[in-house]
Amino acid sequence: MSFERQLARLEEIVGELEREDVELAQALALFQEGVECLRSASGDLTQAEAQVRTLVERADGGFDLPEFRGRSP
Repeated sequence: MSFERQLARLEEIVGELEREDVELAQALALFQEGVECLRSASGDLTQAEAQVRTLVERADGGFDLPEFRGRSP
């Protein structure tokens, strides 16, 4: 799942958890899914940060950035 989709799903989960009629079992399942999405998104951000840190200036003044190997949608 892409980073953007993970964030969108987290927003959906928050909306579902805010409903007054959500049952406890469903709330726990949603919470668990939210934690998994959050961990995955955090990992993607960490990987992106590492890429930015490895940005290398070329001799012609341009920049090279190693290929990002993030999760595919």
